[in-house]
Amino acid sequence: EVKDAYTDFDSFTMQMATDSNGELVYLLQRYSPDYEDLGSFVGTKDELVKADKPFKLNMSTYAPKPPAGYTALSKAEASKAIRSGDAFEIDLGAGRSYVVDSTSSGFERARQWTYDAKTDSFTDNSCGNVFKNNYMTVVGAKNFMDIFQNPRYSEAMPRVFVWTIVYAFSSVFLTFSVGVLVALLFNTPVMRGRKLYRSLLIIPYAIPGFLSILIWKGLLNDQWGTINTLLGLDVHWLTDPNIAKISILLVNTWLGFPYMFLVATGALQAIPAELKEAAAVDGANRFQSFRNVTLPLLMVAVGPLLVGSFSFNFNNFNQIYLLTGGGPALQNSKSAAGATDILISYTYKLAFASGKGNNYGLSAAVSILIFFIVGALSFWSFRRSKALENMA
Repeated sequence: EVKDAYTDFDSFTMQMATDSNGELVYLLQRYSPDYEDLGSFVGTKDELVKADKPFKLNMSTYAPKPPAGYTALSKAEASKAIRSGDAFEIDLGAGRSYVVDSTSSGFERARQWTYDAKTDSFTDNSCGNVFKNNYMTVVGAKNFMDIFQNPRYSEAMPRVFVWTIVYAFSSVFLTFSVGVLVALLFNTPVMRGRKLYRSLLIIPYAIPGFLSILIWKGLLNDQWGTINTLLGLDVHWLTDPNIAKISILLVNTWLGFPYMFLVATGALQAIPAELKEAAAVDGANRFQSFRNVTLPLLMVAVGPLLVGSFSFNFNNFNQIYLLTGGGPALQNSKSAAGATDILISYTYKLAFASGKGNNYGLSAAVSILIFFIVGALSFWSFRRSKALENMA
């Protein structure tokens, strides 16, 4: 789709009328952009011609006496014609036209590009140059090479990649650790109200993630955020590069630990109590029993889920985009990547933000690299999970 680019030129005052054949015409008094009187004209659907005899439109009254041979429309009749769609643009050729915007005035506009369906070409009306569509071009490995050789992208790529790995691993570790800790806490049979507590703990998981992220964005606002206001702090949660990364991990932990809590709770209840009793008989304390009995069996059950969680966080676009937008921006950086951008959010910026849509090819190349990175890490993780299963 090619959008028209319009530029204002002449303006005019106008009276709508009918000619001797009853056809709608426009009686125009034209003015240049600096309000110079250019004369009187009659406009039809096909052309604009200079009037045989000059006339003056006195717009203090809408319908002054028209030139001989024309019958003026009343203001009500003119409004009805515009509303019904009977009004028209006066084609001036070369992509230019007069547009009526009221019952008594209008303006000139120029379409920058004109498309000819017969020749499948575009004409630049400003200079007359004709451009043919070239739907295919061979770029080879240029986009992949730009990722590593063009300073505009290569400067940011290592930093973004390292943070993506740290973000994904840290998110999995924190959500899993908190989830297992809470699951162990509420796995005690003598605790009262366990069902109620468990129900309350899954609330962050039940609320749509994008809503929770936006709420946290408001809570962490530097100036008006509830956290800084209630605690009397002056912490730049989302505008300091390092603190923003910590904020992202904390928010992601809040969003992700209920899932790990549910999974760990089911896995813990599936572990036979006899194994723990045997460990106690052998003299193992609670920590030793957890490390040597509970944790290995727990990892067998949740290992594949941790791999899936890592893959999800590796491409967790929603949290980065909604919480920080990839920011804050880094000083003296030639790249569009911000301090908290991960690969997928950086890819989005390449496609839709920094390049204004001109870097679709480059962003597609980055997406392919993301696929291979996630695939390789998932393959390695599944092999590790299988090793844990053999140990168990």
